[in-house]
Amino acid sequence: MSHFRFIILIAFLFTTTNAGERLLIQLKDFTQTEVKSGGFSLPSNMTLHIYALGGGEKKAPFSNTGMYAYGWIINADTREVVWKMDRNNTTRQDNYRKYDDDVSLNKGSYEVYFAAYGFASSSIFSSFIMNIDRRHEYKEDDSRKKGFLSWLEEAFGKDARKNWKRLSKNWEISLYVDDRSPDIYMFNTPKEFPNTLFKSTQLGEDEHIRQRFTITKSIPIRIYALGEKNYGEGLSDYGWMINVRTHQRIWDMAKGNQHHAGGADKNIKFDKVITFPAGDYILHYYTDDSHSFEDWNAPPPNDPFNFGVTLSVSDEKLKSEFKLTPMEKEEQNIIVQLVKIENDETKSASFTLKEESPLRIYALGERNYSRREMADFGWIINSKTREKVWKMEAERTEHAGGGDKNRMIDEIILLPKGTYTAFYQTDDSHGYEDWNTSPPFDPEHWGITVYGAGDNFNMAIVERNVAPHETGVIAQIIRVGDNADRIQQFKLDKTTRIRIYALGEGQNREMYDYGWIENADTKNVVWEMTHSMTFHAGGGRKNRSVSTTIVLDKGNYTLYYISDDSHSYNRWNTDPPDDPMMWGITLYYEDK
Repeated sequence: MSHFRFIILIAFLFTTTNAGERLLIQLKDFTQTEVKSGGFSLPSNMTLHIYALGGGEKKAPFSNTGMYAYGWIINADTREVVWKMDRNNTTRQDNYRKYDDDVSLNKGSYEVYFAAYGFASSSIFSSFIMNIDRRHEYKEDDSRKKGFLSWLEEAFGKDARKNWKRLSKNWEISLYVDDRSPDIYMFNTPKEFPNTLFKSTQLGEDEHIRQRFTITKSIPIRIYALGEKNYGEGLSDYGWMINVRTHQRIWDMAKGNQHHAGGADKNIKFDKVITFPAGDYILHYYTDDSHSFEDWNAPPPNDPFNFGVTLSVSDEKLKSEFKLTPMEKEEQNIIVQLVKIENDETKSASFTLKEESPLRIYALGERNYSRREMADFGWIINSKTREKVWKMEAERTEHAGGGDKNRMIDEIILLPKGTYTAFYQTDDSHGYEDWNTSPPFDPEHWGITVYGAGDNFNMAIVERNVAPHETGVIAQIIRVGDNADRIQQFKLDKTTRIRIYALGEGQNREMYDYGWIENADTKNVVWEMTHSMTFHAGGGRKNRSVSTTIVLDKGNYTLYYISDDSHSYNRWNTDPPDDPMMWGITLYYEDK
């Protein structure tokens, strides 16, 4: 976004405006601008005369809230409020709330703000405040678009439109000092933090800041971040940091790490010093689609021009230990990428590692409403043993921006030499480009991506897009659909230990999709898949699997698999199993 400063009316008047007073700062006319500010430094303890006209709900006799146009002053060094307009210290004057009194301030630097984010409408039965978004005002003859004043007129009539224009033009805050006071230094707001390392502030909507930095030795860093929480347990505008080597979050603005930032209850602040070991880090900051520096839809935080994140140190000498570094291309060393997954899809891809390797797994998905399970998620299995080696589990995910159910995981795992298959599945809603709530901050990666981890990762040890070669298969019936009755003959030349791996459908102690082995000569069943021997196979509870070994004598055999009229390969009526491609039965030589 383009960063800009509001033009403010700051008057350096050495002529008397009121008897014995001169005007220091005046912020007035909020028809086009939502927030205005000015900075000043007092050379000594002084008394200021403050005159302000603002707006507040008429019907809030038992509440100190309900101000939609008001001013306040913060200490420019501590960023804390030292004075603020509210319903208790103002009086009603026509359709305004007026403050006209003296305030004593100590020597120091201060910033005065005035915000006019909304407008109130009331009737006999109700009173409420609406947001005024000044970005969307258009000319009267533009019939295709309607700005906020047109909407205001449609909702509450022409009088509401006229009243807002008249009142907002007169809203103001004016600061006066004794005419005999010494000259007062003025500065642009906000006052810069001393020894700033990095800042990204005055953020608008739908932004995702990514900044990598390197610390050469352990240093304490002050993190000053302003954001927004949502009405659930999650955050809407917030920051976090990850360790580049491990991809673990080392800091975030999660619950317990935040305080109220003033203004609306949803405004939050993090302001602490954290000691960072030497290493490489990435700072992220994300904003959603509303309530930002561009347009506050509720009272802004007390320090609105610092909305975003600032890193600083206490000693200028420490700045030499901190270096901003360019972001590497994120899409490098890609081993598997299954992304932009739409509703009701299951996708997979296999790869081979020629030696033990660290891998980075970056996955975005959907958590279901129980919060205990994932609705859209990925997992990885060993292609030979069919054992699950990694899964996107709800309790290990972080918020991925947008709706609270958008979740992400970004971590490093170590996998031995071998062949693996990565899967990703979605349910019937909230898939890529068909979101039923706000999308995540990185929708293009909805799915799973596996990267080679580390700066020195060698892609020569990876074989991508392989067709897993299953060695030692004796007989196999897989990818079984509905109403199947499939058989396969096989012969053993000697007594043999075999491994049976089978997936099927079963519940209430009964199997509906299952397999068995029959001696082709005697017609005796030598093994059968029963519910009691199976375990949950992932996904829906009725997905069952068995992995066991048996010894068969030399002879001729028949492998059978049957299925009923529902819930089969690619025709799932609940979540598929973790190894959907193997729905059916496979027999392996145990020693191969």
